[in-house]
Amino acid sequence: MSNRIGSSTIYGTILPNNLALSRVASVKLSKEAKQRLRIIEYYLGCSNVSLTCRHYGITRSYFYKWYRRFNPRHLASLENLSTRPLKTRRATYDTSFVSLIRKLRTDYPSYSSKKLARIVFRDYGLSYSAATIGRIIKKFGLYFSKVIRLAKNRKRALKSWIKRKPYDLKATGPHQVIEFDMKHIYALNQRQYAFVAVDIFTKEAVIHIGSTSSSLQAKLALEQVLARFGKDICIVNDNGSENFKYALAYLSEQDITQYFARPRTPKDKPHVENLIGKLQQECLDEDRTIKTVEGRQYQVNRWLNDYHFFRPHQALDYLTPDEFCDTLDITIPRAKVSTM
Repeated sequence: MSNRIGSSTIYGTILPNNLALSRVASVKLSKEAKQRLRIIEYYLGCSNVSLTCRHYGITRSYFYKWYRRFNPRHLASLENLSTRPLKTRRATYDTSFVSLIRKLRTDYPSYSSKKLARIVFRDYGLSYSAATIGRIIKKFGLYFSKVIRLAKNRKRALKSWIKRKPYDLKATGPHQVIEFDMKHIYALNQRQYAFVAVDIFTKEAVIHIGSTSSSLQAKLALEQVLARFGKDICIVNDNGSENFKYALAYLSEQDITQYFARPRTPKDKPHVENLIGKLQQECLDEDRTIKTVEGRQYQVNRWLNDYHFFRPHQALDYLTPDEFCDTLDITIPRAKVSTM
């Protein structure tokens, strides 16, 4: 039998206006709103606007702005209002245009929005700004480029007797100044070499793929260069070993002026360096499978056709090299891609 008599008693404290206080406690204010609440509480304690403003280092206009907005029953009134415009920009494109940009970015992932704007206007008759296409690329994450970081070999120093490139060497017309360079192509344990030449005025390019980096391969590439651009040209190249012996003798025999860039100074031949970067980014990075020299030449020739006849060039006011050469009555032959 229990000795307890009666029922248990629970002691508690009931605060005045407890329901209102519980509502206030549940409100989560930002740091700025809490500071504004402290300012108003200080004013309510002293009833002096000037003293309140001096104490917190604020202007009277700032105080009156938030004091008028303050609602004791709704502390969120001290929060910043939304800065979102009442009228926002509406998309002027549809899903079919997004699909088109997705396809172009998939096929040509390094093309900028300016180039794509030119292509969709030229080939599809759609007039959209580069900014609109850039927003589509960003909004839908249309980034498909494959990036490979490759080690670059340092260039050997030039000999003192070599004729250096003149500082004021410029092209005033087509087929005058040709920049020439060699690029290493890495594919696992296999090495191939691209001998690249570009007309700095028309951006017309010639690329020869070789299995070695010898001057004999450079000579074969230079034979193609002279067949394309003629003999009234000068060649600008670097101090690589491929530019000596057979290549040097061949240019001397053809009475072609050859200029050499300064050691470790790629800006002396910026056009061919830019072309090599595009070759790596738009062609070699997109297909890294092992290929024979013939297969690699086929791959590069396909890219050259896009480069000459499809890809807009910013330096040519977003014309293709073929369109630009048409204005000069020059025809660019298509690279052979029908056979492997």
